[in-house]
Amino acid sequence: MNLFDLKNEVAVVIGATGALGGAMADGLAAAGANVAVVGRKTERGEERVSIIRKSGGAATFFSADAMKPESLRAAHEQITKSLGAPTILVNAAGGKRPESDAHPGNKNSKTSAGELGRCVRFELVGGVVLPCQESARRW
Repeated sequence: MNLFDLKNEVAVVIGATGALGGAMADGLAAAGANVAVVGRKTERGEERVSIIRKSGGAATFFSADAMKPESLRAAHEQITKSLGAPTILVNAAGGKRPESDAHPGNKNSKTSAGELGRCVRFELVGGVVLPCQESARRW
């Protein structure tokens, strides 16, 4: 038995248009999953799909904004209709906000409370909570 055999699985990777989510999508496809590449940027999503397909994997791009429940709902419906019911969910939505980087070379390293709140909302709410809520309603 191959512990990493994901044939017949539908993996949804929210944020697969980014570096971390893209790497996870690649790995899931290499293990045999049919990957739903989900993100806001169509061009980057289609690039990820192309990379996966060139490596022999299966992937399709679906546009969605992780901060908008209605967008996640529409993407979930499209994914289910196109690929079947999702069996794997990876929440990798997020992004680099240069003004939030805390390192000695960043003159803006003193992140304001407002900026911290925006980061938490984007990374936690959009990156985890909303996608999990949408998936829980459907699975």
